[in-house]
Amino acid sequence: MEYDPHYPTILPEFIALPLVFVLNILIPVSAIFAARRLKRRRWLPHTFAFLWVFLSPFTLAILATPTMAPGEEAGPGGGMILLPILGESPIVLVVYVVILLYLRLTRPTCFAPHAPS
Repeated sequence: MEYDPHYPTILPEFIALPLVFVLNILIPVSAIFAARRLKRRRWLPHTFAFLWVFLSPFTLAILATPTMAPGEEAGPGGGMILLPILGESPIVLVVYVVILLYLRLTRPTCFAPHAPS
């Protein structure tokens, strides 16, 4: 992964890829903590987290793929940097849903009948 000044990107590949990897994990974790602190609209942080993880391959493509001249075509390995994120995103989403279901099922409900004292 070398930075080529003739094909500029928003972020170099060696910065953009780890950044998106880390954010794919930190954003859902922070959404869980943020939603637990909210009284209303608890679904909103989870919606943002899901959209981030779902759209992270596009974000990485915007950040790390080089700008090309109008008549120029990408080489045979032009989009290979997207493969790790395309593999990580479904795994993170499945784990995120399993954790949310676990937290939902183990949370005590407010309307449960109380034992007589």
